Amino acid sequence: MITVKIVRDSDRNITGLYMNGHSGYAEEGTDIICSAASVLLYTAANSLESICGYLDTAVINEDNGNGKVSAQIVVPADANRDRAGTAQTIMRTVEVGLISLAASVNDNGRVYIKVTEEN
Repeated sequence: MITVKIVRDSDRNITGLYMNGHSGYAEEGTDIICSAASVLLYTAANSLESICGYLDTAVINEDNGNGKVSAQIVVPADANRDRAGTAQTIMRTVEVGLISLAASVNDNGRVYIKVTEEN
C-alpha cells in the first residue's frame, strides 16, 4: 500500500507531503496506481520549482529494487504572499489528485493508497 501523509500548519496550509510504499495493484514497473501517484508527486515538485522558484523542496528516492518509492516535499515558509499562495494551490491540487486517486481505486476492502492528514 502507498501511504501519503499531508502535514498542515495551524493556518491549514500544507507544509509537507510524504509518500511511501508500493500499491501492490500490479507487478513493479507495470503498476498504474503507483504510476499515477508518482506523476502527481513529480508534478508538485517540478511545479514548485518551475513556477514558485522553490529549489530543493523534494527528496524522491525511487525504486531501490523492492518496487517501493519514498518521497517528501517540504514547502518552505515564504514571506512573499503571492508565491506562497501559488505553492498552496499546487499542493492542494496534488492533495485533491491523491484523494481522488484513492477514492477511485480502493474497492472491495482492498486499499492500494491511503491518504492521511497531520496537523
